[in-house]
Amino acid sequence: MKTTDEKYTTVIDKNTFYFFNAKFEENYEGYINSIKETLLIIKNKVETEGLKKEIFEQLLAEKENGLRALLALTGFSNEYLKRLTTIIRIVDNNELNTLVNKNSWHSENSGDIKEWTDEAIQKFIKQNINFRKGIVNLFF
Repeated sequence: MKTTDEKYTTVIDKNTFYFFNAKFEENYEGYINSIKETLLIIKNKVETEGLKKEIFEQLLAEKENGLRALLALTGFSNEYLKRLTTIIRIVDNNELNTLVNKNSWHSENSGDIKEWTDEAIQKFIKQNINFRKGIVNLFF
């Protein structure tokens, strides 16, 4: 039979502990609340104005977490969006190019095409209305 000290030693040696970081938790809770509030705003706008692309274009242009909220709403993963953006930039398909307004925002680059970072996609969505409209078209 093990002693109480041996039992405590086993627990300490063998178990994984939950690490609590109050600052991280507070920041992440703020992030989640921001997305929740954004989704509620979208819900209210769609209920009052109807489902329109302009609502989502405005969301992407004006809200800091607009893209994250849209991804959460649609079930798209961020990784999937990044891969899809890379494919769109590489593939030359007339129907796809029209859908995403590619001719209005994509410049022909020769050489390596690298996957854009989250920050690059966010920045380009804010800066380029045609890219933003193309992303919204993907979701519709």
